Amino acid sequence: MAGDVRKRIAVISTNMDVEYAADIQAGITDEARERGFDVYIFNANVSNEVNIKHNSGQYNIYSLINYSLFDGVIVYSNLIQGRKIYDVLEKRLSNLSIPVVGVDAPIGHHYYVDVENYRAMKAIVEHFIVKHGFTKIDYISGPEKNTDSQIRLAAYCDALNEHGISVEQRRISKGSFDVFHGREAAEKLLKSGREFPEAIVCANDQIAIGVSNVLKERGIKIPEQICVSGFDNMFEARNYLPRITTVDRSLSNVGKAAVRIIDEVYRGLKPSESELFSASPIFSESCGCSSCEKADTVGLRKKYFKMVDYFEKNLSENNVMMEELNDSKNYEDFIRILKPHVKAIEASRFYLCLDKGLADSLRSDIDSESQTKSLPKTNGYARTMAVAIAFENGEYKDYTEFSSSWMLPWNPRKVNDAENHVYVFSPVHFQDICFGYCIVENSEYVIQSMLYRAWQSNLSNELENLRKQMNLQRMFDKLDRLYVVDSLTGIYNRFGFAKYTNAAYEECVKNRTSVAIFFSDLDSLKMINDKYGHDKGDLAIKTLAYALKRASTEGVVCARFGGDEFVAFLPNCDEEGAKKFCKSFEKEVEHYNSVLEQEFRIESSYGVEVFVPEENVSISEYIEKADDKMYLDKAAKKKHMQ
Repeated sequence: MAGDVRKRIAVISTNMDVEYAADIQAGITDEARERGFDVYIFNANVSNEVNIKHNSGQYNIYSLINYSLFDGVIVYSNLIQGRKIYDVLEKRLSNLSIPVVGVDAPIGHHYYVDVENYRAMKAIVEHFIVKHGFTKIDYISGPEKNTDSQIRLAAYCDALNEHGISVEQRRISKGSFDVFHGREAAEKLLKSGREFPEAIVCANDQIAIGVSNVLKERGIKIPEQICVSGFDNMFEARNYLPRITTVDRSLSNVGKAAVRIIDEVYRGLKPSESELFSASPIFSESCGCSSCEKADTVGLRKKYFKMVDYFEKNLSENNVMMEELNDSKNYEDFIRILKPHVKAIEASRFYLCLDKGLADSLRSDIDSESQTKSLPKTNGYARTMAVAIAFENGEYKDYTEFSSSWMLPWNPRKVNDAENHVYVFSPVHFQDICFGYCIVENSEYVIQSMLYRAWQSNLSNELENLRKQMNLQRMFDKLDRLYVVDSLTGIYNRFGFAKYTNAAYEECVKNRTSVAIFFSDLDSLKMINDKYGHDKGDLAIKTLAYALKRASTEGVVCARFGGDEFVAFLPNCDEEGAKKFCKSFEKEVEHYNSVLEQEFRIESSYGVEVFVPEENVSISEYIEKADDKMYLDKAAKKKHMQ
């Protein structure tokens, strides 16, 4: 158990914005508030198992859950698609000492709350057989491995068998629980050319609506030419034309019961291991039966105008946000642009929490070497999270960083306010690359509108665009650096010297200010290479470069011109400044000789040309003059040694 002053429930959810899940969640939220629990909803938006990498990024939000902070867990076990994630989750939950409640499907040997499916679906099929005399009944199922889907399909098959009607596999279509599967199945039926069924029984209302839409588009009348049924009694099914024959399930009671079980365990009681609520078939217009139920005209109008308002306002907002974020150049720019768009979510609290390493790597002042060391995770969350945005009750707040084990930007164990909270956690990712997550509190838009999916998707995609853009720019910078920097010494090469002296030289020409060119050559390089090896020769070259660099002050550009030749450009430098530079250079060379303690001395000949540059005279001409003076110095040394 959590063991502190607050009681908390973790809800492992999928597709929370679907009406079915939202109805259960409403029951959870209401009952949790009554019983004094905070609710932490960890939601993954997964439509199907086609986009595996995307699904991995979504399901990763479950790895954030710190179970030691909770007094119970509620799992939407029937909505979790994919055997792998289900098995991982089931194994993790099996080791917990707190109560776990599976809703709408059992998970492991934990508590289980559901609505009875079998008898209600069987009653629908038998209604078509007995009431309407149908014998040609097609069935459109949901996901093959889904528990509800399996139970409802079994009810269909049993109803046919018990009435002496053969179960024909060609009449059964398996897929997903959405409108698109309904459309696809109906279109496939129309193209098949086989004998048309008298009725189509659908595993849920969304499938039924998809089927009905296709039939109506093709001019096939419901129920005059074919009957259709659904399951779940969704708002759209109740107000569809014609109203869909369906099954009513008290889903909010499922959510309430799940919370009640956890509370009873918390209080030391022993609740029943499973609880089953009844479901009631509603025979309506889509099968030609009259219904005492009246259309919810007022509710339909409210929902329609609310939906239109949501789409007009938030779809436009999403597009604007995406376009503006696309112009961001770095992390600071990205967050600045994103902040105003957080208000569109209409939440009392919103937090964008990002992998601290990722956030740091995207900052404008980070170098390319540091950036490559901070790669986002593909499994789990970073130990330290950065709070990119904190929005609380209309104001932006400042948080720094926190441990991902807290989940929130503060330690949950140290909070003891009077308010009960409902937080929604959802992942920010690109495919299976984990960036972080969002936390939202008190937002109807987040819970009920699928546009929040689009909002988060835009946020995630633009964050990935920024990451790639900055990676690419740093790669270009690195290539540019390789182009202008000498690989042996780390100072500029000829190209770098030309690139970084051009503007300063032109300024000196314009202002008629004095310039000095220092040209140096390593003495006895051939002897060092021949006698001590090329590694020692390279050491001598690097030493001369280091000495030149240490002697250089701000504005001085030094470079290796090739082989053992070096040059330095000293803007705004007179004779006195040039002498000072030469003494500093000699001192640095001598320092390295004493430190390195080699069998040979590192020595250099050099020449200096001090001048006021003239127009139409290139810097190359002055370098040649400094080079000539260097050779005079070298010749004088040789003469002195003879």
